Amino acid sequence: MILKQLQTIFSVVSLSDIDSSEEVEQTQLYTDFLRLFPNLSEVFELGIIRDKQEFTRTTKHIFRSIKIFLNLLNNSFSYEGFSKQTISKISDKIKIIQEYNNLIIPLILTYHDIGKFVRKRDHPNQSFILISERALFSPFELIENDKILIQKVIQYHILFATIYTGESTYYGTYSLINDSTFVHLLSNRKYLEFFVDLLEVFTFIDILGYSYSQIFDHYLIYYERINQKLKDIFRILPDRERAIQKAFLYSQEWIDWRIAGGLRIFQFVGTEPYLSEEFYYNVIKRSLESIPLEDFSFARIEWENMKESILNQSCKIQIKYGLAFLMILAFGSFHRATVKQDVEISHKLVLFWMLLCRETKKRSIKNENALWNVYILGIHNWFTLSGNNFIKIDEKLISNVIKEAESFYDEKLREYTLNLNLSVIN
Repeated sequence: MILKQLQTIFSVVSLSDIDSSEEVEQTQLYTDFLRLFPNLSEVFELGIIRDKQEFTRTTKHIFRSIKIFLNLLNNSFSYEGFSKQTISKISDKIKIIQEYNNLIIPLILTYHDIGKFVRKRDHPNQSFILISERALFSPFELIENDKILIQKVIQYHILFATIYTGESTYYGTYSLINDSTFVHLLSNRKYLEFFVDLLEVFTFIDILGYSYSQIFDHYLIYYERINQKLKDIFRILPDRERAIQKAFLYSQEWIDWRIAGGLRIFQFVGTEPYLSEEFYYNVIKRSLESIPLEDFSFARIEWENMKESILNQSCKIQIKYGLAFLMILAFGSFHRATVKQDVEISHKLVLFWMLLCRETKKRSIKNENALWNVYILGIHNWFTLSGNNFIKIDEKLISNVIKEAESFYDEKLREYTLNLNLSVIN
């Protein structure tokens, strides 16, 4: 029923209609949408009051994501970065889930970002809290396991994407592995497959849910690898210790890639003949030559030894909304385009990771195996900063921000939080 009603109200609008709407809350689509999901009215009003700009951006994103999903479902979706084969594979995965329960994906897309109306930096968890505390799924006919599945996908909906961009690692599954409700759900292997496959297809839709996104066929290849590795980790459950060990092992193998995330390896790898994984890794390694290691009590060692002795800790670190900052560390400015063959980057990117690894390891007193959630705070919009602001981000500032960062340990979640306050560069 919900799916048919969505198809009806979205059939009269195009993606360009959604993108161009300025006062989205005054559109007929918005009115029809809230008639379909009346329990969102109060949440959306909260978003308008707290941050109208973010409300507009998020609501348009939700609408665009639903429209793309519907287009994929009826085989009418096209995208310049994807071949027909890639679109077909994504559509096939969606249809398998739809055959099981056609409510699951629409509910995920509708409710996944409502937490942004409370607090953006940890919005997946805020979305989960809103859904749980307000019983937002109670109007829908869902069996308990399906309800849990949807809620857990929403709570961890950025995991898949951020593993790929390097902001997170496979160790980001630590929270899920220690979640008894989730572990019980995955004891049914059907739900294990659904959970990971949902994260994957959702991530495609979520990225395309922003009109400025630019992705390519190679995403499918890498996403399928991430899909399989996540399933490898979860299949070990309920043996949590072994699952965590597997997650750490996969994260170790991913260190080169996740550091190169600051160069946008994930977006452009393979799009030019010279843009191989090894090319990006060599760019990173060359930057080591200019690091003033003696100023920070580090010895000069080879890259492989550095990964083992220093950057090993990075496997446990999950950067939250830090991709823009990592790009600035590497290039000294925003560099969202592909890099040239002779590109040179700043050593500040690797130095940041080294200092962050040392500091988090030193602070891991209560639980040395715990995951670290690192939040980049103090900058409302990186894109509004000037070149003078970027110049302020030198080695001394990076070191001081990391040393002075507030941290705390959540006994319940068994996770650390580290808040890097960069407001000093404004």
